[in-house]
Amino acid sequence: MMHRLVGGAALLLALLLFPVAMAGQPTRDHLADQRLDALNSAIDQLQAPIRDMRPEDRSYRGSRLNEAFVALTGEAVNPLFGVTALGIYNYFRTPDALRESLPIYDQPVVWVPLLCIIALMLLNSTLGEAVPFLKVPLNALGDIVNKAGAVAVLPLVTKMFADAVAPMAAEHFASLSSSVFPVAYAGEGVLVTTSHSLGWLAGAFVGFVVYAAVWLTFNVVDVLILICPFPGVDALLKCFRLAVIGMLAGVNYLSTPVAMVIAVLIVAVSLLLAGWSFRLSVFGLVFSTDILFFRKRDVGAGDVGAFSCAGLTAQGVPVRSWGRLEQDENGGLAFSYRPWLILQRRRIRLDGGAKEYAAGLGLLNPFIVRDGNPNFPWLRLPPRYRGQKPALAARFGLRRVVACGASGALRSWLGEVFGSAKRAVEPPAA
Repeated sequence: MMHRLVGGAALLLALLLFPVAMAGQPTRDHLADQRLDALNSAIDQLQAPIRDMRPEDRSYRGSRLNEAFVALTGEAVNPLFGVTALGIYNYFRTPDALRESLPIYDQPVVWVPLLCIIALMLLNSTLGEAVPFLKVPLNALGDIVNKAGAVAVLPLVTKMFADAVAPMAAEHFASLSSSVFPVAYAGEGVLVTTSHSLGWLAGAFVGFVVYAAVWLTFNVVDVLILICPFPGVDALLKCFRLAVIGMLAGVNYLSTPVAMVIAVLIVAVSLLLAGWSFRLSVFGLVFSTDILFFRKRDVGAGDVGAFSCAGLTAQGVPVRSWGRLEQDENGGLAFSYRPWLILQRRRIRLDGGAKEYAAGLGLLNPFIVRDGNPNFPWLRLPPRYRGQKPALAARFGLRRVVACGASGALRSWLGEVFGSAKRAVEPPAA
């Protein structure tokens, strides 16, 4: 280890002393001057457009940047609707002779299919209210379509914002190069190309972060619609989301700076709620795919997936963290999960032994609850394990199966009334 440190220090010292040693050679000085002139020329070329602008032109350029940020925020609230509405608006406000020059995301080939998808989703909502037993599958379909649509339009939205930000960001990169690297070791054209590329990549990165944070927050609407049993709530939530988009568009029409402030506030709140929104989005995805594709899983084989509930918050586990139910070496229950699905796995042991817990009977999915408090869940299993409560209790040594909440009591009652071969709620073990 020591010889590596000595070698590194010697290499660093040589790099620092090399320019001093070469300072006396005129050919090197002449080459450095040429490179410095090339750098200054490239920076002047990048900064000339903004330096030579009239004040009103600078204001217009800043306004366009603000409009791009507001548009990005509005599109992230509801990607399918936002991209469709903006594409239709840009297409019809452009003269007929110039419409062929519009970018692909403003062409009918993009927004017409998206408009058809939105119409089908509205039809699904109406049909779900009219036919109650179709409500849950249709809401699950809507959640999956919204998630797929958000991923599909991500490249379009990111490119739109990066194209708007790239010129100004390139000028800042050029100015930074002049202060950090006093001597240019690349030609003028290379520096210009590099600055524009870095500016575009910076815009794409900012666009991706803003889009992801805002979309995750407003995707909560689709998940709440999926898990909320009350009629009419889904229409209220969808109207709220559309109202946010309409407010941004209306305020932006009246005053772009005010709309920019509102968009920044929305992004700030979304970043603060990113962890909660991400967990709820994963929860909705797992439930939607299980319901829509009729997924079934045997608890007797392989890992048993589960979401954390309020019982584990005292041990530092956020609600709705996706992980798996396990048994520790002493036969007790444990929950292991990865924060953000990719970080280092954590393993939390549930308080008490397995005999202190029961398999809770829910309407769509089973729970893991304390035997004495069935309405305070510790873990929530996805719908793929419905009908597996007795097997769940047998595998993990749980005390019994109990009704969990009003939905579990309703399901138990329906099973008894219609002559279920096996009672949904079993008596305590002897």
